[in-house]
Amino acid sequence: MTRSEFIHKIEDAVVLSTEGTGLFPSVVMAQAILETGDGNSTLADKYHNYFGIKADPMWKGETVYLFTTEYINEIPQRIREPFRVYDNALDSIRDRNLFLKQNPRYKDVFKAETAEDQTEELAKAGYATDPEYAAKIKSIINGSSLKYLDLKKK
Repeated sequence: MTRSEFIHKIEDAVVLSTEGTGLFPSVVMAQAILETGDGNSTLADKYHNYFGIKADPMWKGETVYLFTTEYINEIPQRIREPFRVYDNALDSIRDRNLFLKQNPRYKDVFKAETAEDQTEELAKAGYATDPEYAAKIKSIINGSSLKYLDLKKK
């Protein structure tokens, strides 16, 4: 799937899921693009997990074990981890937003006034282990002109 096909596929779900929150659709979409390789990863394509959210002990839904790259002391390592499985894109996106809201370490993500600030807050809170995570998200937002999504949010 191309990036534009992926954006078109989940655009409505992304915008809908951010209504009534302090979340920027452009950031949500850029994360989904990065985390799934434009929707082409097995985790996204087969299991509808668009954000690489792992299945911790509190998760009561279906789980799948897959290999992922984690940065440990800034060194990439391939490890096998349990991930959450969803029925569709909207469930995945809504759960990602709930995951952020329920975790106190992400409180400043919701206070961000710009998409760029929100990206920095996600990285500071430890959303990903990649030290270049914020830069990659910003690059996707700008390179794919995703800020139009923020204007669609009600």
